[in-house]
Amino acid sequence: HPCTCPPSQYNQAFNWKPTKMANTRMTIHMCYLTILLLLALLAPPCTPVSDTDDGTNSAGVDGSRRARAEATVADILSAHNAARRTVGVEPLTWSPGIAGYAKDYARSRRADCAPRRSSLFYFGENVAVGKGRRWDGGALVAQWVDEGRRYDYGSGSCAAPAGSSGCARYTQVVWRNTTQLGCGKIVCDSGDTLLVCDYFPPGNYGTGRPY
Repeated sequence: HPCTCPPSQYNQAFNWKPTKMANTRMTIHMCYLTILLLLALLAPPCTPVSDTDDGTNSAGVDGSRRARAEATVADILSAHNAARRTVGVEPLTWSPGIAGYAKDYARSRRADCAPRRSSLFYFGENVAVGKGRRWDGGALVAQWVDEGRRYDYGSGSCAAPAGSSGCARYTQVVWRNTTQLGCGKIVCDSGDTLLVCDYFPPGNYGTGRPY
């Protein structure tokens, strides 16, 4: 049987709130190291299912659904790393701990299916919604990667229309200092597909270029 990871273990870990950080490199590094330690301690012994969620108990998921979940993880990673390879940055690795949080947050938006970021500041986060339930993870990631067409590296500007998401989702995908990724994909009550991806260390931080 595939392993399951109770949401409570992630909730307990990520309710941790650091004290007010001084604006120093050392403090930021210590914060990152603490989060990495939490993720390492709470990561489940196998990769959590990150696939279309129909609300059933994942303990009863059969082998074919498990295979689909693993294929979804592979599609999401492949789409991210193809974009990163294009700009010459290192590939991301999958984090079961981060994926557990992303899946819990995606489930919390099942009723409204709103593409809104969570409140966590120590992860970068991208959220996408696809109409209908037949979306694979790679196709949803492609929405973010497509923003790269509007990004001008020389000026660091984004030629995005007013009211759009700009290029921040693309720059998070290719952010050079980000090393870990975890995502959750569900089908909302509306029948649409919601994908949440969280990144560590977070991108779009400071004034530097993404790569």
